[in-house]
Amino acid sequence: MRKILLTGIILATTCAASAQTLKIHTGNTTVAVPAAEAGTMDFIAGNALSVMGHTYDLSTVDSITVDNSVVAPQSVGITYGTSGAHLLVSADVYPLLTIAVDKADVSIVAAPSLGKEVSYTLSGTSSDGSFTLAGSYKSTLTLNNLVLTNQRGAAIDIQNGKRINVILPNGTSSTLVDGVAGTQKACFFVKGHPEFSGGGSLTLTGNTKHAFASNEYTLFKSDFGSFHVAGAKSDAMHIGQYFKMKGGKFTAVNVMGDGIDVEATKNATDEHNGQAFIEGGSITLDVAADDVKGIKCDSMMTISGGSIDLTVSGLGTKGISAGTDLLVQTGTAAAPSIKMAVTGTTYMPGDATLESKCRGIKVKGNFTFNGGNINISATGKKSKAISVDGIYTYKSGSINCKVNASNT
Repeated sequence: MRKILLTGIILATTCAASAQTLKIHTGNTTVAVPAAEAGTMDFIAGNALSVMGHTYDLSTVDSITVDNSVVAPQSVGITYGTSGAHLLVSADVYPLLTIAVDKADVSIVAAPSLGKEVSYTLSGTSSDGSFTLAGSYKSTLTLNNLVLTNQRGAAIDIQNGKRINVILPNGTSSTLVDGVAGTQKACFFVKGHPEFSGGGSLTLTGNTKHAFASNEYTLFKSDFGSFHVAGAKSDAMHIGQYFKMKGGKFTAVNVMGDGIDVEATKNATDEHNGQAFIEGGSITLDVAADDVKGIKCDSMMTISGGSIDLTVSGLGTKGISAGTDLLVQTGTAAAPSIKMAVTGTTYMPGDATLESKCRGIKVKGNFTFNGGNINISATGKKSKAISVDGIYTYKSGSINCKVNASNT
């Protein structure tokens, strides 16, 4: 074994060590080693190189370079292009990631021992690529002007089961499209609970099923930009546990299923299970299919801010469908505004138990209205603006339509 001091041999002809990064290039992956942390490199029998506790097989290393770039720790950058995908991985997490790259299909599995959050940044363009991530720890996913189409499955598939911080940087625009007739649940799927932030925009197309889906809660933060669904064979967004919208703009067109569908998980003790919270931002949906809903949840729905503008048409359609109670009230911000045009007659699939009538708002429990503005137009035989199975309580607010309830 022979030792070569990094500062004495490699960095002698470059700038100050504090600004230097050693880069080990292997196929589609570049590992970035901060000079200040590299210390002593060991060349083992001339066939391997040991840096920061990890050994690289020199037969697989294309080259080793040094530059003045700065690579953040705990980071992975993935750039898609016509020749495939290229990864830039910080050396501190590289040994704990199993990386597979097949042209523009990138798969990363994080070791259970990782124990710290890794930030993944996706950028560039590919007409046939994907990103798959699996692990057992929370992560950050930044979409930086990413245009990604997968011809066979999901464009992005996250299987961490933890909090996934999804960032759309201000001024960026990203687009995801999945494959036709695949087995994926959604174009963008998260097994875990994604939290969206950043002022950029994201456009999704679900060519097999949902455009977006998560099996745990989904949160739009107050600083979130825009989320647009250009089409979906099923729901625009299909969410497990609960959905909370504090801000942002959500729009959807060409949707064959529900606009937003929040379903309860199998664990009845999960927090806010089956609920939807609209606290700010705006929702604009154009949903045209039989027996679909603009916004649906299995349990209680609370609307305390923001604006909702729905155009829903088809047999048995619903603009808003609450599985239990509905509460519309003025929250800490501006009063909520609900506007919709619902068109349709009765959905009759041949089974009387499945028949459903067209409704602007359908509440299976009680409806309390305590602030805001509701303006609904419902047309079609046996259609109604608002139908409540339980009790309707009016406290304040402006409403233009009749409420059909057990006590009215």
